[in-house]
Amino acid sequence: MPEIRLKFRYENGTADDNRLDLYDGAKSLEGIARALNITIHALVNGEVRTRADAAAGAELYIRAPQSGSFIFEASIFIGGAITSGIAYDFIKYAFNEAVGLHEDEPRRRPLQQRIEPTIGELPAVLETALMDVHRPLLQEPEMRLFITRPRGEVLATFNQDTGLYLQPQSIILPEPVIGNVTRYNTISRWGKLYDRSERRIISFLLNPDLTDRERSLITWSLHENNLGRDGRLYFKATAVVSPNQQRTKRYLISRISEHPLQ
Repeated sequence: MPEIRLKFRYENGTADDNRLDLYDGAKSLEGIARALNITIHALVNGEVRTRADAAAGAELYIRAPQSGSFIFEASIFIGGAITSGIAYDFIKYAFNEAVGLHEDEPRRRPLQQRIEPTIGELPAVLETALMDVHRPLLQEPEMRLFITRPRGEVLATFNQDTGLYLQPQSIILPEPVIGNVTRYNTISRWGKLYDRSERRIISFLLNPDLTDRERSLITWSLHENNLGRDGRLYFKATAVVSPNQQRTKRYLISRISEHPLQ
């Protein structure tokens, strides 16, 4: 199995004295283990699961702490034909999307093929684990956590702001969301749409009680989008927003129409 190595470096605050609060530090390391198991399982198996004690098809280990601010290293052994470059890129994309720092869809086809089955589900499932990762950072606002490759390339940077982003609030929208579908997974009911009001792509999850007719509009809009046509739909939705920025993270959709909703 090829080995993927990640460094986790806490800096500033008590981390500069080579220590973390015992409870918060332990919860942070536990959160890292859960987040990595969820992410690597999704990478290897193309599915998202909430049980985070292991990743099928991979082995994850923690290495002894290193000297520095507060540094330790994770070793990941992945089975199958997955290159280290794709693995690092997948971790980078997943962690940054979960904390709202990834705007663009990856253009590299091998990476896009790995992301496609998980669409918007993976960052949503990662929220709880990454909240634990942030525990020391929320207690000490000056502290930062850098996740890097062995030679120093930064894959993700966590701080108090990214921690607050992981504490979403739900708002029932009085007006419909207008947009077209750009991605959709019929099994998970997760997808992405281009929101014409916010002028960006946002993840969504369909209510399981939607009618067959409403679900068929999703695939119609996706088909129209692939052909370069309008494919406009109107969605009744609840917005899940970040409390620090009031930025929409995803939509929970309860009704769909090709005509303006009353």
